[in-house]
Amino acid sequence: MLINWRQNAVIGLFAIPLGLRARQIYDSLPRLAWSVVDAPLPALSIIVPARNESANLRRLLPTLTALEYPGEVEIIVVDDGSTDDTGDIARAFGARVIRVDGLPFGWLGKPYACHKGAMAANGEWLLFTDADTAHAPDGPAQAVRTALQRGWDGLSLFLDQQSFGLIDRLTLDVAYAGLFAGLRRDAGMLNGQYILMRRGVYERTGGFGSVKDEMIEDVALGGLLRREGYQAPMMRGENAAKVYMYADTGQMWHGMARLASGSVGQIGLRSLITMLFVTAQVTPLMTAVGFLRGKTRLHWLLLSWGAASLGMLPWTQRTGQPWLALLGPVGGAIVFAASLWGIARKTVGRGIHWRGRQV
Repeated sequence: MLINWRQNAVIGLFAIPLGLRARQIYDSLPRLAWSVVDAPLPALSIIVPARNESANLRRLLPTLTALEYPGEVEIIVVDDGSTDDTGDIARAFGARVIRVDGLPFGWLGKPYACHKGAMAANGEWLLFTDADTAHAPDGPAQAVRTALQRGWDGLSLFLDQQSFGLIDRLTLDVAYAGLFAGLRRDAGMLNGQYILMRRGVYERTGGFGSVKDEMIEDVALGGLLRREGYQAPMMRGENAAKVYMYADTGQMWHGMARLASGSVGQIGLRSLITMLFVTAQVTPLMTAVGFLRGKTRLHWLLLSWGAASLGMLPWTQRTGQPWLALLGPVGGAIVFAASLWGIARKTVGRGIHWRGRQV
């Protein structure tokens, strides 16, 4: 197959406007306000779906038991068929544990665990949060107060993204920059790591029961709420909680594959913008191959790599490590390869191995 190396290098130029757009879309999100919460707040149920999450629960649950919330709080851990001591760890920290063994027909694991927790909850407000998060003491209070003051039906937070190493950081930076590059300003997207919702709204919409077979259930739920006319905006909440998405490179690979294969159906044609950004990040590596083979000149390689780096710079500046923009093509290659692998497996019906299940 013949490759036009110059055209390949020029593709990298798309990274610059798309990278700027990603940062603009992210900066346009309202930031969760922070103030002293004096008045009592409605009862809150915090629901944690957990499948083989004993290690993460040891980090999460101390932060939930130390919350400064002026109202009743219950912590519900839904033990989704774990084969480790997830349930024992949760009970040791005083959480209410609901054990789930097996899934009803048509359900995926996380939607079912979240739904079971919601049906058992007593709170007026429901906070769904992942086991790999850690919360600020007054984070939930600030979130509930904000939703009440603005008359919203809920909200979702984009959290402070933690990483286990350089490769993880690069991959997450490219993936999230690509995601935001393809989003509309009024996308109505939710982040499953942190979803706060009025109990009544959950019951009227069916909540996770209405998106029970969606691999990217948070995006699907956000679309449902938007179509039904409910207000649950995405906000910047780095001061409210941190998230440790992946523990190692293997988990990161499968996680990226799952997100890519599931997002195509949810985001639709706008996923092409995300793909274009990721492709633009990969083109310097392809141009480098052409340069090493004597098929193109050095200035095309420098142009391609420079454009990709400039495209990543707005995002890496946001995360406080601007120099990582120079290594964007490495992260782009991982995202690109994992995405193709995930989409291919879904296309042939083999699914993605995630949390001990095929999804």
